[in-house]
Amino acid sequence: MISKEEVLKLAGLARLEFTDEELDKIIKDMDEIIAFADTINNSVEGDADKIRNISKTALEAEKFRDDTVKESLPNEKILSNINASKGMFCIKGGI
Repeated sequence: MISKEEVLKLAGLARLEFTDEELDKIIKDMDEIIAFADTINNSVEGDADKIRNISKTALEAEKFRDDTVKESLPNEKILSNINASKGMFCIKGGI
């Protein structure tokens, strides 16, 4: 369990201030986070093969479509609906 002093020290390093109610909630939340991290560590500790084998059980990504180069619209057409432009730059408020 994380102590109040440890949380206050971390809060000081991060330049955070908490009310007593907020501090109690943060201590509870941090305890849950640490417990979850411990669960993960304990489940794979000493058996890195468990982590490596996860990729074998994952679903393969579906094949993506091939990229094809297409002609884009001309700049004049793209810029035809703005007030003012200079080359490829839009000028706010006109020239």
